[in-house]
Amino acid sequence: MTRWTEEMYNNIPQLLADGVTKTEIALRFGTTPNSLQVQCSRRGISLSRYGRGRPRQRTLSLPDAPLNLEQPVLGKLREQARKMGTDEVKLINHLLRTIVEDNLYAAVLDMEVV
Repeated sequence: MTRWTEEMYNNIPQLLADGVTKTEIALRFGTTPNSLQVQCSRRGISLSRYGRGRPRQRTLSLPDAPLNLEQPVLGKLREQARKMGTDEVKLINHLLRTIVEDNLYAAVLDMEVV
């Protein structure tokens, strides 16, 4: 029988965001996928929103070009957004808006812009 800890519960969303399947998470925690589902349900942690253990892919796009973000980058954005009480799309929107409005291109890229 698995003894569930706060750390385990806290790690589940990031594991899912990193592409770890529900079955793999259950194995890491020494439990069954069904038990994992029940425990997450009790805590309000959604496993189904990620589909078959894979995080939803989000294509952020401009009118003429998609922004293809690699999974590790999107995972870190998602983690930071959670800490800030928002989601990654809103965080990205806020970051880009701030860069543009405050003309922070050079500062963000750590380079001189002519």
